[in-house]
Amino acid sequence: MDSLADRPLSGEDLPASLRRSLGRLDRLHALSQQRCRTGPREGGDGLRRAVERHVRELRALAGQPGSPARRGLDADSLCAVAAEPPSGSPLTADRLAELARRIPDFDPPAPAPPIGGAADAAQAAAAETHPVVRAALLFQRTAEALGRRLEETGTGPGPAPHLRPLPWALASLSLMRSDHPPLAADRRIGARLAAALAHPSPGARTAALAALFADLQTAALRARLSTPLRGRHDAPPSALLASAVHRRVLVHLRHRTGPLSQVLRELDPEASVGVEAADIAEGPRRDRCEAAAERALFVTGPGCRWAALGLRAAGARVELVVAVHDVGGPPTGALAVTASAVLDTPQGPEEVLDPACTDCVTLVPGDTAGDRWPCVEELIDDAVSRTVDRLARTLA
Repeated sequence: MDSLADRPLSGEDLPASLRRSLGRLDRLHALSQQRCRTGPREGGDGLRRAVERHVRELRALAGQPGSPARRGLDADSLCAVAAEPPSGSPLTADRLAELARRIPDFDPPAPAPPIGGAADAAQAAAAETHPVVRAALLFQRTAEALGRRLEETGTGPGPAPHLRPLPWALASLSLMRSDHPPLAADRRIGARLAAALAHPSPGARTAALAALFADLQTAALRARLSTPLRGRHDAPPSALLASAVHRRVLVHLRHRTGPLSQVLRELDPEASVGVEAADIAEGPRRDRCEAAAERALFVTGPGCRWAALGLRAAGARVELVVAVHDVGGPPTGALAVTASAVLDTPQGPEEVLDPACTDCVTLVPGDTAGDRWPCVEELIDDAVSRTVDRLARTLA
């Protein structure tokens, strides 16, 4: 398949890590397209659910939760824009200015749409590059133009331009014109989004933003793959790959037990560290597998391979579960690796990691366990570090 990830942006090659990420996204997108051809396409109900979640998460990210009625009106407006069939004509400056007037803002709204920046946004919308990079360019130019407009009008304190609905809506519309789902906003990505936009050079900002959008689109495509199918569906085999990844996860967690025991026994000589694993999740662990899948925006298959790291010290207990899921039911051939940690407290179990929909590693047919292991290992090590830190703070 000719991947648009191989095309240059503004005369400069995309960073190698971004090219790899976009290449994996292209393969996930192709799997999604294949599934759409063998089953029902995402209809109005699916779009509505995606937009409602987008509105809810973006408002939370901007600190503007709004009332249910307000969120419903926002979703109505965005669905009306999204449901318009692409005409094939470019997103011109006039068209973007008209959309800016229709897309709802927060209360109080920006004084006027950034018409003066519509030409820059139109140029970004026409860029010959990967759809995700094009969406990042459009987002960036729109946020910059909106920021200039807010400064010109002396608008008082409020959400930053990149947290307002307009850049997100136009970036999502650009993606939908390339048969991608709208961006899966998430309240937990604020720090990563701010860091991406803080890069000193425009190219670095676009690349970092595109990397974030690629992760958000991966989550959105997992959600699309989870759409139920009618009739028979032959998914590419994934059991061997799932087993290989599961074995690596188990071995890696076991290797961590020795150093972790030493650390915890400095706090409590009776501290203990143990690892359990299985190919099937039942009871509370099954519930945790399903909750982790829901946070990552997919429906898990009937099986859930998991490995659990249990830590006990001074009467406190926390368990980290790393799960290897089939994506979709029936399985689609894609896999997802998630991590969740639960601390026992007097008030009941508490989720320690609070992961975003992007805190997940996705594997598609053609991947090998070795190819994706560095990303899985990074996910596990970050989860272990945060879990141990949370336990230590509980004991302090």
